[in-house]
Amino acid sequence: MNKDQLLAVLYDLSLTIGREVTVDALLTKVVQRLLYHTGCPTGLVLSHPQGLDADHGRLLKVIGDHLLQQQQGENIALPPGLLGRTIRSDLPQALLQVFTGQPRYHCGLRLPLDSQHTILLLAPVPLLQQLPLDHVFPPVLANLSRAIKLCQDSEQLAETMQRERNQAKAALNRALRFNQALLNAIPIAVFYKDASGRYLGCNPAFSRTVGMQAEDIIGKLPAEVWPAELAAMFAQKDSELITTRQPQLFEYVIRSQQGKLMDVVYAKDLFYDDDNQIGGIIGAFIDISARKQAEESLRQSLIQAISALSSAMVHRDLSTAGHEVRVSDLAVAIGRQLQLGAEQLEGLGLAAMVHDIGQIQIPSEILTRPRRLNHEEFELVKMHAEAGHEILKDIHFPWPIADIAWQHHENMDGSGYPRGLAGNDILLEARIIHVADSMEAMLSHRPFRRQLGMEQAIAQLQQHRGSIYDPAVVDACLSLFLEQGYQLPDSKRKN
Repeated sequence: MNKDQLLAVLYDLSLTIGREVTVDALLTKVVQRLLYHTGCPTGLVLSHPQGLDADHGRLLKVIGDHLLQQQQGENIALPPGLLGRTIRSDLPQALLQVFTGQPRYHCGLRLPLDSQHTILLLAPVPLLQQLPLDHVFPPVLANLSRAIKLCQDSEQLAETMQRERNQAKAALNRALRFNQALLNAIPIAVFYKDASGRYLGCNPAFSRTVGMQAEDIIGKLPAEVWPAELAAMFAQKDSELITTRQPQLFEYVIRSQQGKLMDVVYAKDLFYDDDNQIGGIIGAFIDISARKQAEESLRQSLIQAISALSSAMVHRDLSTAGHEVRVSDLAVAIGRQLQLGAEQLEGLGLAAMVHDIGQIQIPSEILTRPRRLNHEEFELVKMHAEAGHEILKDIHFPWPIADIAWQHHENMDGSGYPRGLAGNDILLEARIIHVADSMEAMLSHRPFRRQLGMEQAIAQLQQHRGSIYDPAVVDACLSLFLEQGYQLPDSKRKN
């Protein structure tokens, strides 16, 4: 073999070694090329982790021998002399017969890769001595040994990564199954949409509410699922959520496609992708219709209780009949002028109906006496504020009605009773009722005095504005009478 032929062999083997990335493919290709260049029909690759003195090893690769191929991957006996540190091209027939169990191999070429791997090339006739083995193979075998190590490391890394991927995938699947089971079990309607508003999924509670199967909801816009008015509201809320990126919580009355009305509490928020971009909207709503009905039933019961207490006062003192109704009407009108919310206005009106309930404990002859009360009698009457608190405090109201009744005679400068509260320590509702109560009393007849005229009543409010009465409440009250033509309920009927 001349120099050019030798270089061609080296080049071919080097390309083969550098081209493969798995151990199996690398060993297959290298053994095939070695068989081609040596003319041997059979090639083996042995693994012997215990070193060159090992008496057992594993057949990693077999090419060219059907019987030996059946043992590929198995542990086999390695007779003494088969392994060694040097290249050997004259392995004797007797040794090969013991090793292979076949008499047909007369010659063998041993190519040690490293202390744990050896290539054997087997032939039925003596090998041609055309290749300068000691010069050609050592660098090739060294490269092959390193390539095997790299491929093994690469395969181990790939196996580790695949195992981790499989574990992550299994964990993700478990989490998805758990989340889906949780969604299915939750009685609250849950849905999620992409950023354009199309439904990506929902749970059975949502499907039942809408009256459509989940597969019929997914991919649709709200306008295809809800009535037009609701769909427009949802689209507006979605747009606000995407713009502000602030979670939403609101109550609304919805109508399903079947026409069922429901009071619901809606909660919505955004979810994000791996790049922190908006992935879509997730939301839920709770049907609170039963709670609303219970609240309305309770409200009606409270109103009836308030009416009963107010009626009891009328029977105690006929001279003040209608006083609570008129005070309540004026107090609510003042509250509206001050832009109080609907809930607060309702509590204000009910509190005004029972603000004097404590007078039920005052002897009726004192309340109806046709003269001004003396000091002792007035001190007795002043006890009605505290008595009212005692009567009302154990009744559960959604508003501080007992405290309002307790404070409705407190003055802004602290000169009132029963506790001498001042300024903002007095509930706003109590400050409003104080003005409404005083105005109604001045405009009404009492056994011990005649009613005052409108001018005198207004003058009294203006005189004590800031000392006895809250300035803002006085201004609201005067605006009602002087600018808006407000009249107390009895006055309205007279007209």
